[in-house]
Amino acid sequence: MVRDRTLGVVRGLTMCWVRSFDRYGARYGARYGAGVGLPVRLLAYAGIWWIITEGEGGWLWGLPAVLAAAVFNPFATPERWRWRWRGVLVFVPVFLWLSVRSATDVAYRALHPRRPLHPALIEFIWQIEGAHARVFLANLINLMPGTLCVRITGHGMTVHILGNPARTRAGLERLEVVVARLFQPVGEHDD
Repeated sequence: MVRDRTLGVVRGLTMCWVRSFDRYGARYGARYGAGVGLPVRLLAYAGIWWIITEGEGGWLWGLPAVLAAAVFNPFATPERWRWRWRGVLVFVPVFLWLSVRSATDVAYRALHPRRPLHPALIEFIWQIEGAHARVFLANLINLMPGTLCVRITGHGMTVHILGNPARTRAGLERLEVVVARLFQPVGEHDD
C-alpha cells in the first residue's frame, strides 16, 4: 500500500517535471532547431520507466512504451511555467515542518488508548491557478500523513482527513499559498 502510494506520487511529480522539461526543450528547439524536446522526453520517460520497474528492467516492453510516449506525448499542455527560487526556499522548510508535525499527530492518534481518530471527507475549493500547481498541491497532500486527496475536479478537490476539519482546512489554505509561490508562468521575472 505504501509502495503503491509512493509510486503514484513519484509518477505525478515526475509528470510535472516532464512537462517543464518538455517546455524548455520546445523553447530551446525553436531557437536552435527542431527535435530537441524529443530527446528530453525520451530521457524523462525512460527515467519514469526505470522508477516504476525499480531498476529491474523489462525493457522489452518498456522501450516501445517509452518511444510511443515520447513521440505522441500524452501529457502535452499549452500551459508553461517554472519554479520561483524564493518560493522553493520557503516551500522546503514548510514542507518538512508539516511532514514532521503531521507524522507526530498521526502517531499520537494511533498510539493513544482511546484512538482519537475523526475521519472525514472535506471539499476544498481551489484558489490556486494553473493545472500544474493544482496537481502538485494534490500530490503534496497525499504525502502528508493523515490526509489523502480522493478526487480532483475543476473547481476543487475532496480530501480524506483524520483530524479536525477546521484545522485541516486552515492548513490546506496555508499550504496552497506556499505552493502558489512556487509556480511562475513563463515570461514573468523571478522574485
